[in-house]
Amino acid sequence: MTAIAETGYSYISDHLFVNFLNTINGADSQVTDLLMQEAGTYKWLELMYSRELLNAEQFKKLKEETFDEDAIRDFRDRGREYVLEGKHPEFISSLTGNVKQAPLYFDKHLNPVPGCGGSPGLLSLLSYKMLEAYKDNIFSRIKKCHSPACYALFVDYSGRRKWCSMEICGNRTKARKHYAKKKE
Repeated sequence: MTAIAETGYSYISDHLFVNFLNTINGADSQVTDLLMQEAGTYKWLELMYSRELLNAEQFKKLKEETFDEDAIRDFRDRGREYVLEGKHPEFISSLTGNVKQAPLYFDKHLNPVPGCGGSPGLLSLLSYKMLEAYKDNIFSRIKKCHSPACYALFVDYSGRRKWCSMEICGNRTKARKHYAKKKE
């Protein structure tokens, strides 16, 4: 977990695709689409590389071509709607098509590397990671943070987790409840 001030993201997961879905951020009663910011996709790639969720070969390959920001945001939005609301049931089958458009190869450590960069490569890699998570039943464990101001998704392995981060959203929610009771 990383503070908003440091990265702009309210929560950073161990899952590359969850971090991609979390490129919409709610803070201070404002919704920010981090991909809409200048060089948003490149900044996200750099953050994922710095957090070792992308290796050097993946990072280098993805930056070789330009990104179709509209296609990337559309993919993110459909992914969020599928995970949160079950909308777009065809989303899972579309993931296979993304991988076929930009086939992956595997490095010596068996990490998937897209055959091309830019949007096709990024969508292929994210689709592969999502298909792995779907197969491993991780999608059923993805939850949205209970804090009304937070848009972050997280993987709940315990079945009891409510917030993306207890340090940020959990404490803030509990503090609001405490002060509301005190005010009464």
